Amino acid sequence: MAPRAQVLGLDNLERGISLFGAGIALVLALVTAIEWGRNLPIRTTVKYVKGKSCPKAYPTHVVTLCEHINRETRSYWEVRFFFILLVALCLLYFTLRRKRAGVACFAVFLGLGLGLSAGVVFLFLGVWLILRAYRLQKYGVAGMLASNRIAREGVTGRRESPTPNATIARASTNPTSKAATPPPASKRYTPKKPPRKRR
Repeated sequence: MAPRAQVLGLDNLERGISLFGAGIALVLALVTAIEWGRNLPIRTTVKYVKGKSCPKAYPTHVVTLCEHINRETRSYWEVRFFFILLVALCLLYFTLRRKRAGVACFAVFLGLGLGLSAGVVFLFLGVWLILRAYRLQKYGVAGMLASNRIAREGVTGRRESPTPNATIARASTNPTSKAATPPPASKRYTPKKPPRKRR
């Protein structure tokens, strides 16, 4: 097992990748700020069913989709911008402090908040850091190849060495073994018989 400080900390590779992830989050916050300033409309679509009209909430029919355009989106971009900025700053802070738990938690939180389309990078970062911490705690190394090699060596070692249960079972089935005969009474713990009283 690796030391606790190594499991909870970040090595140079993890720190570099976490800094890259925090940089992506800051760039994403900047793009969201630009969209907030431009107040771009949000387009949502549903699949058009042939022979039926589009739902009332989706009045525009575009090829095989029914489209809805929401132009009142300033509050949406505002909330999105502050959410991404806050989590990105937390990511950067915990990365600079080399705190694995903080980076992993905020990366997964940002990935879930952005959804699979935009947050898959942050989900990958958080899960990757958690898996490396698990390997460090169990095998003492964070790399996938090295931890797999150690796990295989442990399995083969357990197969070659007899288990205590198997040794006990063999001793109990062997009638000539010492374990089959009961041990002699201990003189130290066997109480002495009282002397007979003379009549």
